[in-house]
Amino acid sequence: MNMKNLTTLCAAFGILASVCAQSPSPGVFITDRGAHTSIAKPGAPTNIVGLPRTTHDIHMNTGVKKYGLRYVVAHDPKQPGVAIPGEGYIGMSAPTSCNWYAGGFFDLRINGQSIGTTTIHSFVGRSVGNRGQVDLVFDTPQSLVRIRFVTLVGGDALHCQLLLEPKTEIKSLRLLLRCYPSAFVSKADRHVLTATRDLKQGERADLDLAEESWLLYYDRIFDAGHASPSGTGRGPCSVLWTGTQADKVGFTIGNYGFDTVMDLKPSLREFRFVFFDYKGTKNEAAEADLRARADALLAKLPTFSFAVDGIASWPLARKRQEIARVLAAMPDERKVAAQYQAWAEELTEQLKLVRSGAAGAVMAEAAAANLIQKWDHGLADLRLKALLKGI
Repeated sequence: MNMKNLTTLCAAFGILASVCAQSPSPGVFITDRGAHTSIAKPGAPTNIVGLPRTTHDIHMNTGVKKYGLRYVVAHDPKQPGVAIPGEGYIGMSAPTSCNWYAGGFFDLRINGQSIGTTTIHSFVGRSVGNRGQVDLVFDTPQSLVRIRFVTLVGGDALHCQLLLEPKTEIKSLRLLLRCYPSAFVSKADRHVLTATRDLKQGERADLDLAEESWLLYYDRIFDAGHASPSGTGRGPCSVLWTGTQADKVGFTIGNYGFDTVMDLKPSLREFRFVFFDYKGTKNEAAEADLRARADALLAKLPTFSFAVDGIASWPLARKRQEIARVLAAMPDERKVAAQYQAWAEELTEQLKLVRSGAAGAVMAEAAAANLIQKWDHGLADLRLKALLKGI
């Protein structure tokens, strides 16, 4: 490399460093680990052994807590377009794989049919302002379903909104939440704490929804930090919800993992939750924290904003000018230019529908978010290519 090229390279990296230093860091750092497919081996659920299984993780780091959301399903080449869940399909892979189970903790059933058998439409994460969000959208025969998880910068809570656009009459709506409190162990002492009582392993409970709208799942033996040959305690987990959105909530506390079954009101179209993973926190401290915050969290939950301005207000006109300037210096990139033109035309229609709030806006937002992600990633690659070309 001659001195002129070296000088150009140093100057280029100096400019990049300057831009990075001046640009504010994202409030919530999103890491999309991408989708990875492998053959499910013995040890996996028997219904998927030998099938291709795809796992896709997206992490949100608030600076205080990192939550990982996972989409995981198998596919049978003989049944194209059909998703085959193993133990589940929406998992929580961080802060820990136990507690809210990484292999599947969130299962929605509409009229008795799990939405997990429908191949996901989109799974996208974004950071906007002081929040991060991860959206999972399913276009099922019964209803369009969007599940949105939101974190706030500096926060330790994972807010969740379940939104429906029905295509047929919804007669029943059941949500199953699965956890393995603190560790994957069977010689345990599982408990579930509510606002009014402490239920122990083996007990069956149907909640008084007027008084009980949060749950803390913990293990008295495997408290955070407790280590034995069978496992190490990670700490408890919890969930809160709007009490009026369910007709019935119940569970039987198993000695390993178990489900909390929520029969949601089929007449409603929106449902709200707050999840916590208290990894590294002792049972006593987690209980004190939850009791101190529960009333305020529940009071704010009905008005918590799940809307994210980053999609509806995305400046398409300015973005088109920006990409045009980059491509002007790269006349050979005709294929890329055509791709951006197609994306721009599709985004014009999708953003118009998102801003209208009319029927179909949920799907339009999902499609727009996916295109914006491709647009931004492609622009970064083009800028790097242009930089290297100039050296």
